[in-house]
Amino acid sequence: MMMLLVPIAQLLPPGLQGGLDFGRILTNMAFLILWAIVSAIAFAIVVPIGMRVFNRMTPGIDEMAELKNGNVAVAIVMGSTILAMVLLVMAVALK
Repeated sequence: MMMLLVPIAQLLPPGLQGGLDFGRILTNMAFLILWAIVSAIAFAIVVPIGMRVFNRMTPGIDEMAELKNGNVAVAIVMGSTILAMVLLVMAVALK
């Protein structure tokens, strides 16, 4: 395994030429997994709430029925609404 890392270590910036800190790498991997779980939970909470708010803001339109009928315009609007909510959650999570 170390034989594979030697060429990689030679390409590292001068501050990391002494070797790789595997403890730091594993810690970063653990934080990555933790943040992935936290963001998945946040998305699972925010998206349904946001869609309910969106449905209340458009009282004359049943979006789900329109989607079942194949209305592409409603699908684009709902998709961009979900994308906007996801971008807001990501902005908060990365701050």
